[in-house]
Amino acid sequence: MMSFILSSTPRWVFNFIFEFSYLVSRVYFCSVNALFTIYHTLFTTRVAVPPPSDDLLQISASQAARMIRDNEISSLDLVEAYIRRIGEVNPIINAVVQENFVEAREKARAVDNEVAAASPEEIAQMEKERPLLGVPFTIKDCMEVQGLKCTYGVHYRKETVAEKNSVVVQRMLDSGAICLCITNVPEVCMWWETVNTIYGRSKNPYDNRRITGGSSGGEAALIAAAGSLIGVGSDIGGSIRMPAFFNGVFGLKPTPGVIPLEGHLPPVSGYRTEMLRIGPICRYAADLPLMFKVMGGETAESLRIEEPIAMGKLRVFYMEGLRHPILESPTSEMSYALKRAVRYMEMKYDLAAVRVDFPLAHQAMDFFMTSMDNKEQPAFNEILSDYNGPVNCLFEMAKCIVGKSVHTFPALLVGLVDGIDPYPEEYKKRLLYKRDRLIRQLKDLLGDDGILLFPSFCNSAPYHNQPLLTPFNFGYTGLFNALALPVVQCPMGLGGAGTPLGVQVVGSHKSERNLIAIAKDLEEGFGGWQKTSY
Repeated sequence: MMSFILSSTPRWVFNFIFEFSYLVSRVYFCSVNALFTIYHTLFTTRVAVPPPSDDLLQISASQAARMIRDNEISSLDLVEAYIRRIGEVNPIINAVVQENFVEAREKARAVDNEVAAASPEEIAQMEKERPLLGVPFTIKDCMEVQGLKCTYGVHYRKETVAEKNSVVVQRMLDSGAICLCITNVPEVCMWWETVNTIYGRSKNPYDNRRITGGSSGGEAALIAAAGSLIGVGSDIGGSIRMPAFFNGVFGLKPTPGVIPLEGHLPPVSGYRTEMLRIGPICRYAADLPLMFKVMGGETAESLRIEEPIAMGKLRVFYMEGLRHPILESPTSEMSYALKRAVRYMEMKYDLAAVRVDFPLAHQAMDFFMTSMDNKEQPAFNEILSDYNGPVNCLFEMAKCIVGKSVHTFPALLVGLVDGIDPYPEEYKKRLLYKRDRLIRQLKDLLGDDGILLFPSFCNSAPYHNQPLLTPFNFGYTGLFNALALPVVQCPMGLGGAGTPLGVQVVGSHKSERNLIAIAKDLEEGFGGWQKTSY
């Protein structure tokens, strides 16, 4: 990439080329945004899902579980409410790809019968051993659920049924949660707009002309539309946090090693096992600690996630964005959302947040691409065929242009460039050294009691297909996959276009207790998830 091309030039030449390229790229990005905005303003109509009216759709999973145990509501009524809501919103957002309603109803009836016959002692045991008893949840289509299809958006897997549960899904089921449905993903889960040729394109519940993000796009869109309460996502370049941001909900990318990856498809190896994380997506911050403990098991329990924190003693840092020719700069709305979060923390806890700027962080895409490089990983064009031989991506791209391919254009583009080394080996070593140096810098800065507020993205949810012209903008999230640091995405209200704003909160390894506490605080200050409006 540009960093390599310019690395051997004199400093003044480098600075001139960089600044000129940066200026040209600002004009380009402004033009792209203007063209998409003008087109959709003149020729398309915004459609949002109707706000939920059923009170059962507006309580947290923690509340729902308690109310089910106390016989205040029934699990069946809750499941039925979400089934009705899915029927209402899915024609607009196309998030659900496989229903599990029959089994969900059966399990809900069984829960209600069990609770009705239980003694107070047994109810207390239920709370301890099955804290999500009777609560419906949904799952991204890349984690195995026994008896249900697991396609991860690959056409050749459209009839492939999982023979076992992934570890995380099994833990959710063991906690008493009820699987309601499977949600949409991009092809091979490797693009930040959710679209594939099996199930089509998912759409944003606040504006169906805009993207849901990827790759947990269907999951976040359904949760934001109040068609689901809590869900299981995964994140290798921002695949929990981008959809959570674009759809105005909470999403947590945890510390490596806390939540197991077994049963996530396609499998990863090498440093990608540090980058890929499974984590919770939810509407209410109160559900983050419960989901994190269920999904992480004993490892998560050891982090004492629900112990109170002396918030006033936390050290708060913030960075205003990334400056690179291939990345857009944060819009004024995104910068304002960040500054509001900073100012809120300062005023509430009488502290002084510190502005930081790590020069190495601006090489986010260099670090991400180098970290993803793994010669032991199967070629991308092999995964496209479900490991049945390499796909001819150039030929399929020609077919794609005329609508005859079973693959999407972004996946074929990834297939074409996969295996091409963007950097010589010596330069990759330098990049990895710089990446590890940045990891040390952040860990030293944050320690056990520091958090970093960072823009969620450069802008709010783009229009469909716009990411094709701004493919590297996911650097705002991909940076923290390359650094293998835990991050929580927090909603910060709605912007002028009626689409969500947000902020990322970054911490050191195993600092989820701090991150979740900040998420709850920001929800209290800014309202968290917002209902859609016509």
